[in-house]
Amino acid sequence: MIKINLLRDPLIQSAAKGGAPKNEAAENPVEAKMETKDTSKDTGGGGKQSITYGILCCLLFSCLGGLYYMWLNRSVAAEQSRSASLSGEKDELKPYLKLEGQFREQSDSLRKKEEALAKLKKQQQLPVYFLQELANSLPDNVWFARLTFRGAKVEIRGEALTEDAIYQFRDNLASRDQWFRNVNFPGANRKDKRLEFTLTLDLVLA
Repeated sequence: MIKINLLRDPLIQSAAKGGAPKNEAAENPVEAKMETKDTSKDTGGGGKQSITYGILCCLLFSCLGGLYYMWLNRSVAAEQSRSASLSGEKDELKPYLKLEGQFREQSDSLRKKEEALAKLKKQQQLPVYFLQELANSLPDNVWFARLTFRGAKVEIRGEALTEDAIYQFRDNLASRDQWFRNVNFPGANRKDKRLEFTLTLDLVLA
């Protein structure tokens, strides 16, 4: 008979002995080390890229902030220069503004004096105009009895033949509103064949 030795194969021997097959990594330690180094290299490269991106972003924001700060400084400097220029122009115009204010004051003073003189002149001429306008307003069959002045208030007492003539006299005075205001006729009293009446009005002095 021919005997075949099947125990020379290491795998078969280990299986026959009840042992597990050895790990290839244990048999090839050099290859395992190389794979570990490659993995660590890949991980370290990704972290370095993230740090680089962060630094670049920080530099970019820093540059933008610096540019914005320089723009603000330039704007502030321009506004300050403009303000200084306007202040200088204002200082140059101060004498002219002072003269213009004095001229306004003198002009207002002269205007008030002219108004006062015109009013005084009008008041001096008032009796003449008043009597003339009063005579032009007087209809037929109406006579004056007495005129009473109390400042701008005037009281007219008179006589008339008819009440219609008194109303006509009142309407004539009221139509001359540049001289007479608030013309009032309270009533009349008959005496014999005539009517005694009283009219009140305000003179326009200004």
